[in-house]
Amino acid sequence: MLQELWKIFFYLVFLFRQCKYGEKVTAGNLNRTQYSGKWFFLAVAAESKDSLVKFSAMDSAAFLLAPVKDTQMLQLKAEMRLSQSMQCMFRHWTYHISNETQELTLEGQPYLKTEIFVKKDNECIMFLETQDKGSETFRRLMLYGRSPTMSEYGRQEFEHRAECMNLSDIFVLKQSRAPCEI
Repeated sequence: MLQELWKIFFYLVFLFRQCKYGEKVTAGNLNRTQYSGKWFFLAVAAESKDSLVKFSAMDSAAFLLAPVKDTQMLQLKAEMRLSQSMQCMFRHWTYHISNETQELTLEGQPYLKTEIFVKKDNECIMFLETQDKGSETFRRLMLYGRSPTMSEYGRQEFEHRAECMNLSDIFVLKQSRAPCEI
């Protein structure tokens, strides 16, 4: 009974909560040491289901974020467990940090811009990817956590933020098996 009351309370809080967030970090001001390390991919939101198709093939995913020494770059490596085969697939990306822009740029994808949002407790980080030119256009918000599990409150908060950004389709990784080791 008490748990149901808490759910109703949190729902009402989110219902009346404004869509303003002061957690955006400019790429040049990102504390690369603080946000380095292991992250788990938890959820993604987009404007359409078509933008989520490639994510639906994942069951779970672990990422390793690391600054590239003596450069303005971040290396992101991933081990993604595929839903159907349950095998792990490795991928990596290099992001460029510019002190002049607020976004990260992904090497090899000049039209893709990535904005960074962080939580005060440093347990979550969100990337808002936007590509408005090129062969594919999309906007998607991706949630990463230091833990492979997401609390109900964290999920509701992510869904609310996605709704505020007009991202109506959400995919939460099933995580039926433990993430692959990275």
